[in-house]
Amino acid sequence: MGNTVSGIEGPVICISSSLEMYDKLKYESSRLQNGWHHYDTFNFLVTAWHLFVDWKKSDDPNSLTFKKRKASELPDSMNLILDVVRDVVNGSKHFELNQRSADRRRVGEVLNGNEVGWYSYLFHEDIPGVTADTYWYFSVRVLNNLVTRYFEWVFDDSSPVSDFPADLEEAIAYCNIAQRKGGASPSLWLKGIETTRGLQS
Repeated sequence: MGNTVSGIEGPVICISSSLEMYDKLKYESSRLQNGWHHYDTFNFLVTAWHLFVDWKKSDDPNSLTFKKRKASELPDSMNLILDVVRDVVNGSKHFELNQRSADRRRVGEVLNGNEVGWYSYLFHEDIPGVTADTYWYFSVRVLNNLVTRYFEWVFDDSSPVSDFPADLEEAIAYCNIAQRKGGASPSLWLKGIETTRGLQS
């Protein structure tokens, strides 16, 4: 017997909770890490955005997983990452933005990874990335790392809302080129760097 759809309920095939949507995100993240294919990039970012915005509605509003997906509870740095994801998802899904979306857009430039310039010099990655708010740069690899780590925290019931991951804060801060400090690159930022020679088509 099937499930009857009524009211404002959305007809859903196979996925019926935010935890199952999170499993989908992890699956897409692993595919992305194995080849940096642009279809996998699209799928990962779309899933991440809808997991943040829409699928929290499937959780109890008093649950940690719901509260950790409230923008007002997050550091400004994480909201920047989520805004970048939103911008890329909206652009990728709709091609042209409505004026409201264009007015809040934070992504300034999309790079295909083959440009000759200071981003190529600094990062030595030939995969796509975006700039945001002038001095921030996020390659697809780094976005994957940051977003994946964020959702690991979201779905960790042992970690309170007030305990935002320090390694995630550090890795996000490292993406601000103008304010980057010397020393070793954060391990979360470095994750997967050895597999970034070429985005498959």
